[in-house]
Amino acid sequence: MGSLKTLALAGAMAVCASAIASAADFPVAQPVPPPPPELRGTISSGIYLRGDIGVSVTNYGDYNQADITQFGGVFVTKEDRSNSYFAGVGVGYRFNNWFRVDGTLEYRGGATIGATDVVFNPFIGGNQSNTYKGNLSSMVALFNAYVDLGTWNCLTPYIGAGIGYATNRISGLTDQGLQYTGAGTLGTAGNGDKSGMAWALMAGVGYEVNKNLTLEVGYRYLNLGDAHSGRIRNAFLNESYAPLKVKDIDSHDFRIGMRWNFGDPDCCGPKEQPIYAPAPVVRKY
Repeated sequence: MGSLKTLALAGAMAVCASAIASAADFPVAQPVPPPPPELRGTISSGIYLRGDIGVSVTNYGDYNQADITQFGGVFVTKEDRSNSYFAGVGVGYRFNNWFRVDGTLEYRGGATIGATDVVFNPFIGGNQSNTYKGNLSSMVALFNAYVDLGTWNCLTPYIGAGIGYATNRISGLTDQGLQYTGAGTLGTAGNGDKSGMAWALMAGVGYEVNKNLTLEVGYRYLNLGDAHSGRIRNAFLNESYAPLKVKDIDSHDFRIGMRWNFGDPDCCGPKEQPIYAPAPVVRKY
């Protein structure tokens, strides 16, 4: 009887050992790997595109026409400012949370110019007046640098400066005389382009809508340089005269814009947190 009990106990222990060994051979579930990252953000973490539109008050420092100056004439009235509009696009790079740069190209239009002069004409023995009217437009390319001053509730104020190149065009210029015929156009001028350095100072605030889109509102002072028309052609005589020049053009711009950033969230965008799978618990016997 004792030997039977010993055999039964040995058999039970063998069965338990076999079950434990089989359990040890079962595969352990591995954590599911996270999905691959989206393409968003793979271009470059700092690159952004921008677009801006706005309105401005364009100011003119002075007018000049060489023939009038030569004969001692003076301008008795001058249009010293005009309303205009602009639209531009650009591409930039954000180095960190406080410094970024971009290059922009914009078109400016809708501005008008006007002036009236008085000059003594010896051929008629009296004074002659000329009233000039025309349009002003510009193409402006700027390289800009900005300092972001910190973010509060997704609002980021900034200051910046820019330098670049402007091409100013006077088009549709007419010279309306009051002496020869009492009224009417005495002269017209072709388009005239004048290019030179432009520079800007700016300030504003950006609002981060989500991880990619930031809206901006801001003010900019923009110095555009000078402009001139083509030569003025007499409507009745085979003569032409010096262009009309407009000097020291600058503008006070009020603009709204957007930046589309290809980088990672910075403020208010949803932030995806990594999911950690706990390690499986394996009991050893």
